[in-house]
Amino acid sequence: MRFRLVRICILALAWGIAAEAAFAQRERTRPRPRGSTSVSESQAGELTLTLTDVAIRPIQIWVRTAGAIRDDRKTIVALLSAADGARVRSGQRVRAFSPRSVARMNQGTVAHVSRQGQEIVATVVLAGEAVDASRYYVLEIVTENGDFLSVPNEAILESGGRPVVYVREASGSYAPRDITVGLRGELFTQVLDGVTRGEQVVTIGSFFIDAEHRLKGF
Repeated sequence: MRFRLVRICILALAWGIAAEAAFAQRERTRPRPRGSTSVSESQAGELTLTLTDVAIRPIQIWVRTAGAIRDDRKTIVALLSAADGARVRSGQRVRAFSPRSVARMNQGTVAHVSRQGQEIVATVVLAGEAVDASRYYVLEIVTENGDFLSVPNEAILESGGRPVVYVREASGSYAPRDITVGLRGELFTQVLDGVTRGEQVVTIGSFFIDAEHRLKGF
């Protein structure tokens, strides 16, 4: 019972760490005007626009949990839900953080995965001995889910409950494009429909393009 209570507290810290790295999807309530938005080269520079190709990439999902370190200061045992446990395999990379020093990262790998009732037990071995004296650690297990056509998470906006990206056209303008998404990873999201491989979408600066585009509706 004590381990489960501590695990819940540490998981709350884990979600806080995740929130800093997670992308924020912006909800739009006004209707979008049709057409595209023109931005000059100088304006693009001022807005610091960054374009990224629509491409086939590996989709990673980071499974976050907490575990207790053994006396050897190298082995951490963590409990996983059935859903998270289905993603975890031996050999996957792990990052371990102490609640006392979240800036210090310990690297390791999943050494063994087993089942205990309804939960999955993952044994993680660190690359070196943990320096921090903490007993409990927050873990991020990096799971690979295959290669898919994808765009960066930062490129995706929300408009009327639909995911939208801004695609650079041959004329240099940027047009909103509704997309259908699939698997959402930590850095990239699978795209099932709406864009094609090789097209470029706005990542950094997409919010400003969207705001400029919406002004045309007034």
